[in-house]
Amino acid sequence: MVVRGPKCKALRLLSKDEVEAIHAASLEVLEHVGMHSDSHKILEIFREIGAEVDFRKKRIKIPQHLVEEALKKTPKRFIFCGRNPKNDILLENGRVYFGMGGTPVPYVRDLETGEFRTSTKKDFQNATKLGDALPNMSFLMGIAGAFDMPKGTEFIHEWEALFTNTSKPIIYSAPSGEYARWVIRMASAIVGGLEELKKRPIMSIYSETASPLSFTDINDNMIECAKAGIPVTLGPAPIMGASAPATLAGATVVGNAESLAALTLIQAVNPHSPIIYAAWAVVMDPRSGAVVYGAPEHSLTFGVINGQIAEYYNLPSFGLGGATDSKVPDAQAGAEIALSLLMNALAGVNLIHDCGYLASGRAGSMEMAVICDEVAGYVLRMIRRIEVNDETLAVDVIKAVGPREHFFTQKHTFKYIEREIYLPKIFDRKALEIWIREGMKDVATIAREKAKKILEEHEPDPLPKDVRETLSRIVKEAEEKLVKKEK
Repeated sequence: MVVRGPKCKALRLLSKDEVEAIHAASLEVLEHVGMHSDSHKILEIFREIGAEVDFRKKRIKIPQHLVEEALKKTPKRFIFCGRNPKNDILLENGRVYFGMGGTPVPYVRDLETGEFRTSTKKDFQNATKLGDALPNMSFLMGIAGAFDMPKGTEFIHEWEALFTNTSKPIIYSAPSGEYARWVIRMASAIVGGLEELKKRPIMSIYSETASPLSFTDINDNMIECAKAGIPVTLGPAPIMGASAPATLAGATVVGNAESLAALTLIQAVNPHSPIIYAAWAVVMDPRSGAVVYGAPEHSLTFGVINGQIAEYYNLPSFGLGGATDSKVPDAQAGAEIALSLLMNALAGVNLIHDCGYLASGRAGSMEMAVICDEVAGYVLRMIRRIEVNDETLAVDVIKAVGPREHFFTQKHTFKYIEREIYLPKIFDRKALEIWIREGMKDVATIAREKAKKILEEHEPDPLPKDVRETLSRIVKEAEEKLVKKEK
């Protein structure tokens, strides 16, 4: 059974003409300014399809018709699969899903002490297990990092932890063509071969261009994904006022141009390869130069503008919500995650990631992930279609009950009460006296207790023993080669 997330396109701040202006400006930038590329492979691919390529300057100028042809070839919808088919989700423009984490973070907030420390593979395994259990997290990334593993092998160990501890769809980084090949080999071993992986993509590799307007050698991972026919998740990150103009519109042009260039590359390698699109702009606090996650402008760029441009192209989209600049699960964190999750959802962004990030993406927090899951439940209820029909209007029931009576015992009430009213799992609605009697626990404490309970009790769908052994062999083989390179 395929999960079909609720559709929402309620929030539209740009006119159609303004969206078209961003698109036209992006095409102009690609044709007249172009993209730099450190990757010789990428230069060659663009030369072969007719772009203007200067190998000495490493510059690619992409004519409009190549971009438009690539857009036509890009799938408008596809099934993003979990290892367990019950977790498969339909990706098409406007359907909303939430995901835990993002790319690896250097620190984790210890679940026992509340202190920040360098994260380990065990933390990564636990975080994945937690995300597997959280009901409103439809896909997983990471809120930790395997930094106790040999240098240069961290990503391979993180992928192993993801594949082993969740049966939900996975998006994660593989920072080179070589890393991508290792990961694709691991995923193929799980599903029964590369052809099966094309049919049931249980993972997508996240690939971020270098702003402004640059491909790096890392982006060879796009080529490997396209060859294998598995989804690439795009994530351009131009910083307003630093690696992009300081205006929302100008920074979006840079991010959109980078994603259009990436899309053109991917379709050149293998037409009809699936893509999860993004047109982002990142906010920098001008007082410190730090990139921030809870800024209102982030909800505009990652949410509203991103959602509207993806709608214009009719492509699945990748957004950001559930992350905070706060260092602890406090009032600031609650406000920032709620606003960003709601704004992204109202804009109809498909895959909203980064739930569980603290400290502007520098640290992961399991209790924060639990709180994000609760907020996601609220948001999913808010954007769910309101049923207005003869039965929900309930005129017959109202007539039967009449004035000054109650609806407690009506069959209609029993049928609809839990369907219509969202019941929180960790947010408190008890009477004050009961709350005091039960220890006056705040939501962070309750979330920490729930996270610990999940880690004690939840068992993800296990991989077969032979598959686990195959993954271990691949990790060991990759480790031997990657460690040699580091030396």
